[in-house]
Amino acid sequence: MSFNKNNPNAMGKIMGYLKQLSTEMETGIGGSEETRRGQGEEERLYRTRGPKYARVPSRATLSASTTCTSLATSCGSQGTLAPNYAAIPETVSTESSSEDEQDSFEKTRRHFQQLRQISLGNEFKYKMEMEIKSAKEENLRNSVPFVKQLSTDSNKVKTDYTINGDSQPYNAPTTQRLFLWTQIFAAFAVSMGSMIVGFSSGYTSPALASMNETLVFGKEENSWIGGIMPLAALVGGVLGGPLIEAVGRKMTIIGTAIPFFMGWMLIANANGVAMVLAGRAFCGLCVGVGSLAFPVYLGETIQPEVRGALGLLPTAFGNTGILLAFFAGMIITWRNLAFLGGSLAIPFFLLMIITPETPRWYVTKGRAEDARKALQWLRGKNVNIEKEMRELTRSQAEADLVGGNRFKQLLSKKYVRAILISLGLMFFQQLSGINAVIFYASEIFKSAGSTIDANVSSVIIGVVNFISTFIATVLIDRLGRKILLYISSVSMIVTLVTLGSYYYVQKVGVDVSAYGWLPLACLIIYVLGFSIGFGPIPWLMLGEILPSKIRGTAASLATGFNWTCTFIVTKTFLNITEAIHMHGTVWLFSVICLIGLFFVIFCVPETRGKSLEEIEKKLTGGSRRIRNIHINKHMQNGC
Repeated sequence: MSFNKNNPNAMGKIMGYLKQLSTEMETGIGGSEETRRGQGEEERLYRTRGPKYARVPSRATLSASTTCTSLATSCGSQGTLAPNYAAIPETVSTESSSEDEQDSFEKTRRHFQQLRQISLGNEFKYKMEMEIKSAKEENLRNSVPFVKQLSTDSNKVKTDYTINGDSQPYNAPTTQRLFLWTQIFAAFAVSMGSMIVGFSSGYTSPALASMNETLVFGKEENSWIGGIMPLAALVGGVLGGPLIEAVGRKMTIIGTAIPFFMGWMLIANANGVAMVLAGRAFCGLCVGVGSLAFPVYLGETIQPEVRGALGLLPTAFGNTGILLAFFAGMIITWRNLAFLGGSLAIPFFLLMIITPETPRWYVTKGRAEDARKALQWLRGKNVNIEKEMRELTRSQAEADLVGGNRFKQLLSKKYVRAILISLGLMFFQQLSGINAVIFYASEIFKSAGSTIDANVSSVIIGVVNFISTFIATVLIDRLGRKILLYISSVSMIVTLVTLGSYYYVQKVGVDVSAYGWLPLACLIIYVLGFSIGFGPIPWLMLGEILPSKIRGTAASLATGFNWTCTFIVTKTFLNITEAIHMHGTVWLFSVICLIGLFFVIFCVPETRGKSLEEIEKKLTGGSRRIRNIHINKHMQNGC
């Protein structure tokens, strides 16, 4: 039986008609311009999308290779993306039985239904995958404004984000590039205040000798000139906490510039001991306020990735101020040295005016728009800050759920762990004996019978203290806080035990003249170890681990406790050495450092790379009420 349109059999008519159309399309007869454009479009899509996909034509262009696909189009697939399958072999036969025709038609019909089902399924799958991919790319653009793309030239294996090979692979972001210039500027401005603190600490050592030549001071008055600053700093540390909560971190820091300037002007123009003591008291008050305000400000403004390095800048600048006082005091008089100290307050004041208030303080006061502007200034104008703003507001919302007096909250179980860690770090920092070693370095070297000049040894220790802070700045965000504290503790324990043994052997009458270099070597390693760990890290972590709700009050408590320990150690050092001798005193410090090592191992958390919200949640467990709300919502959604 032949297949042609004049065949009286229905199947013959259909198959004959399809064959005629196929023959016309292949020879180009009857093909309209629109059809040819459709074929060109299909070829273009085939080239761009590859052999795996080709667009099913929207109009029936029946050929021997697309007969069933075209039938799928005419039945409603409407030009969707469908995989190319091998062409349906067309059985050309002019003589066939009716049963063969029926079998052939059934096979064709079943194949057409399969193709249509696959086409519709692929259309839905393709649309869903494209929507998911589009949403992912939009989220990446919003959340990661600056990304480093994977190199397309790299020979490394790349993650394939394509959908069945339909699109080019997306280069996934590997890391977020930080906008650092504004954060560096803020850290530099705050560190200028720390330089004045260091200058104030180092002023008396070179100035007292020349001051006694101009003004008549007794031994007791000299001791008060050196000792009044730690006492005033203790008062400033207590007052600083309420100040940073009431007027803000920035305004509190700016406010220290004026008393600093006034104090130095009183000293420079002093005609008696009263003006000198008043000037030192003004400077000491600012030292106490700045000691807690500087780390709190930097902890709330700098991103976790660089908070360790930039957070140590105040310590580095403080050591710079000490060295500046030492070297300048060798060539200028005590009055000019005081004028130099007063001049440092001017750039400090001007720089702090430019820097913004911390976004967290604005959030605590309900000033969300000001917080947004400050955060945008710190992170860069092209950076998306929405995620960080949400974390700030959520953290503050949890803190606001805990009401009551701030001083009572210090004793609450929720906050006691963070407070005890801060106090413990301050305790072991000062009871390691660092201030006793620095203040009485000359006497230590003289009593040790060292062959190296005592004044030269003191200068060497000061230089080591200065350089080691920059070493800590490089290492702290690579190794972490706890690793540096481990290294610091072990180095101090070993050197103090060695130095104590040297003093003990010397006391029992053994000749140690051949080892006159040992005290200097021990103290250099001791200062180096202290300066990369227990020196700067307790102050850095003061701004990291204290919860936002009590940060000002708790920082005030920790700072006051630190200056109290400083006063006790420096005041009682000579009395302790008289009671248990120098070797006993040094060994006592080594035992305290050993206890401090175990304290760090078991109690101090690692904060490297963590946001303040993450640290607070870890130490406090978050708000119980907030947790209950989340649990209830989850249960409701599950039901």
